[in-house]
Amino acid sequence: MSFEKDMSVVDAMAAADRACSEAKSRGRNCVVRLTDQDAALRAHLEELKVVADLQQHVPTERYFLEFQPIVALQSPMSSLCYEVLIRMRGEQGQVVPPGKFIGAAERNGLMSQIDRWVLRSTLEWLDNHPEHRDRLGFATINISGASLNDNRFVDDAFSMIAEHPLAMPKLCFEITESVALHDLGSTRRFVDRVRMYGSKLALDDFGAGYTSFNYLKEIPADFIKIDGSFVKDINLNPANYAITRTIVDLTHELGMRSIAEWAETPDTIAALIELGVDYGQGFGLARPTAPDIVSAASSGAALIKDASVLALLNDRSRWQTAPRTGPRRQHKTA
Repeated sequence: MSFEKDMSVVDAMAAADRACSEAKSRGRNCVVRLTDQDAALRAHLEELKVVADLQQHVPTERYFLEFQPIVALQSPMSSLCYEVLIRMRGEQGQVVPPGKFIGAAERNGLMSQIDRWVLRSTLEWLDNHPEHRDRLGFATINISGASLNDNRFVDDAFSMIAEHPLAMPKLCFEITESVALHDLGSTRRFVDRVRMYGSKLALDDFGAGYTSFNYLKEIPADFIKIDGSFVKDINLNPANYAITRTIVDLTHELGMRSIAEWAETPDTIAALIELGVDYGQGFGLARPTAPDIVSAASSGAALIKDASVLALLNDRSRWQTAPRTGPRRQHKTA
């Protein structure tokens, strides 16, 4: 590792640590030379800066929320639903990509701090907008595995929850499949408590991990969020199509509803409609948007800007035929 003259002690130590890690990843017994032009080193130093900010609680003033609509595919004008997403601005006002600060928080044990802020802000926002809250279908928020297994976070969460009984029936907590499987006991206890306030549960990224259908009996969810890796190529990969169809059928058999992530194109959305998927979420329907814009809409469909997608959702007669047995062909565009 070469040290630059203007390097701070902290950056120099971080760079040396990064070089050691890189050498180990290459099989040990080797020399790695990093310079200030090295992309991996720059990314590592940026992450350290983010972590330092998180530890000092500075960014809480720079956090803000966005809502991404979750559109009812079978009855698009019937409800307004969305996922609550946290965003952060840097020191210069620029928006920091979520992958940078969320990833940094996950790797450094700071997710509980972020989850607290999101839960508190969402509850307060809903209660400060009672007209919107009362007509809202549901709003999903993510709870990380670190928070779910942190007794202090759970205690703090239920203290906040007790102060917002009118907002709680509108919340749907998203828990990833891997988290649910890691500690069924903790997950079940949390779910049982939030259900007492009328809240719902969604199992996120379903199918991406070590799926065990048996745990669905232990943790009955209201929604299954189909992992986007199956959805994005649904019209190109027969296996993805078959897996998605199986998950949708299972969801309905168990009295749950399905949400497909990564609904990015009209052809994908058409396939999801024909398969009977209940809700879709993705850039092909609507991007994350400021809360005031989303809350003013009459339904999720009202936020769709693509005319071809609106036509698909409005042409109900096309979906009255028997279910398809294979992927739809992609339409060619000029």
